Amino acid sequence: MLTSPHSTRPVRSTQWKRLTAHAIAGAAVLLPFALHAQLIAPNKGETLPAFEVATIKPSSRDLGRSFHTHIWRNDNSYRTENTTLRDLIHDAFDAHSTAQLTGGPDNLLDSRWDINARIGDDEYAQLEKLSQDDRNRAMHLMLQALLADRFALKVEIATRELPVFNLVLEKGGSRLQPTPPQTPTPPAPDPQGTPATASTQPNSGVSTNTSRNRGTMTSTDAPLSTLAATLGRQPELDGRMVIDKTGLAGKYDWTLQWQPQHLDTAPDPDATGPSLFTALSEQLGLKLEPSRGSVEVVVIDAVSDPTPN
Repeated sequence: MLTSPHSTRPVRSTQWKRLTAHAIAGAAVLLPFALHAQLIAPNKGETLPAFEVATIKPSSRDLGRSFHTHIWRNDNSYRTENTTLRDLIHDAFDAHSTAQLTGGPDNLLDSRWDINARIGDDEYAQLEKLSQDDRNRAMHLMLQALLADRFALKVEIATRELPVFNLVLEKGGSRLQPTPPQTPTPPAPDPQGTPATASTQPNSGVSTNTSRNRGTMTSTDAPLSTLAATLGRQPELDGRMVIDKTGLAGKYDWTLQWQPQHLDTAPDPDATGPSLFTALSEQLGLKLEPSRGSVEVVVIDAVSDPTPN
């Protein structure tokens, strides 16, 4: 079930089936002829899974001082803090660059929201039986359902020929370090006699922190496809999607540091750090080659402020 902002009002499953048919019918078909990574969207006739309960509130952060955004996706919950509607839509469809979203009013898409959504126990029990990829897809579809219900989001999926970057190896080869095998840490004795378990594996993924003078990207146990997706969201790339063509399998740990610089502006004469392109080459042994390719995009047909109760 779904709920509206500032409430726990459920949406009955029969209502949601009608919503699925009309609100996002344009997103119902995955385009099989796209040359690159497909967006996550419902199959034709598929009813979207839904969170059992969710709240949506305007972010209370002082946007004049803080631009930090957070998205947490756990096994049975989805939470965001200070996250734009634009980024929520990107996340819902697993878009890898800003060019993969078009349409909609900028003032609404740039509005920031805090979301707290939870999967019901019965639905979670069913998800646990699925593969990791299928569980990940289900979470994306739940977010799409939430946006369709609360923001009246209607979209279409289209394929367009767009400028892209291919992520390839430098002549000297990769400087990436594979993530070392993890071994559980023996648990410390519990004075209360409670059975203890070994520590879990560290979280995996990529975190990015950018300011006016420094950009830092840190990876833990992440594949190169994650690096490509994260690069595609950096302003230096002007919204171009990044296609991983390194041929490198496995997962890696890395830290990338650069001087933020927009692609179409002249280099800052006072810059003390390397550009993103130079940092990729010098620090990771990778480079970005301009190209063109067929890219799936989310076209917003309609979206509105969340309806109050």
